[in-house]
Amino acid sequence: MGNLLAQNAKGRNKRAHSACMAFEDDDNDEYYLLAGEDVVENEAEREFYRKKIMELYEEKMMKFAREDALAEQIKCEERKMLCKRPTKKIKIQQPKPTTQIVSNQVTQQLKQFITNNEMNAIEERKRSKSTPTVEKNKKVEIVKNQITQELEEFITNKLKGKEAKVVIEKTLYKSDLEKNQNRLNMPMKQVIKPDEFLRKNEKDDLENGKEFEVKLWGPRLEMHEEPMMLKMWHMNSTSNYVLKTNWNHFVMANKKDLEINKKIQVWSFRIDEKLCFAIACLDRNVDGQNDAAAAPII
Repeated sequence: MGNLLAQNAKGRNKRAHSACMAFEDDDNDEYYLLAGEDVVENEAEREFYRKKIMELYEEKMMKFAREDALAEQIKCEERKMLCKRPTKKIKIQQPKPTTQIVSNQVTQQLKQFITNNEMNAIEERKRSKSTPTVEKNKKVEIVKNQITQELEEFITNKLKGKEAKVVIEKTLYKSDLEKNQNRLNMPMKQVIKPDEFLRKNEKDDLENGKEFEVKLWGPRLEMHEEPMMLKMWHMNSTSNYVLKTNWNHFVMANKKDLEINKKIQVWSFRIDEKLCFAIACLDRNVDGQNDAAAAPII
């Protein structure tokens, strides 16, 4: 039968290739639909051709289906790869709101005030750096002259005092002599040896806010009749010893010697363990001094 079909395929009659049914040419296709029915001898042969054509059709369709499935699979893989690629997020920056700064006479004055203060602070820092500072623990040179020598001899010989020593050497300021102040200020930082002229119990009492009575001798070696009180004042950065209560009366009694900008020494000593003080005016005229022998003794 195959030989017969091949011979008929090479005959004079035209034949319809399977491409007539939308198939591509294939050298392996062995079955054709004959164009002329006069070549087909009987119904059985015609049925045979139809069957072979259907088999060829089904085979081609299966082939196309496999190719379509493969193409679809490739497309799916490509879509998956595209989905896995990281996408760069674009950050949209919002425009910053602009604030209109008010400028008027008040703001100009404030700006000028701040500028001036900054300039003053800079100048103050420059001055502080250029100002020489007193070295810590530097030995203070105490003035020794005829006045201090006479005072020391008077304390030792006439008053029979013991432990005589200079507590502080200072210049009298206006605040030391004003009536509304009524005290002699002795800053702790200027006291020569603060731990030597006080007993421990006296220092503890002063640090705890207590005060106690002391005797005071003036520049003319005369004892002030009214009692004087010794107290400690605590300030922000330091503490001060002060002679108070009747200080104004003492100033009035010695106004010839106690003047602003005069330099004095405050001495401490003890009579029968009782703390006493004496003030020497270093600028006083020695010739005008009263007779020390006339000074009263406790």
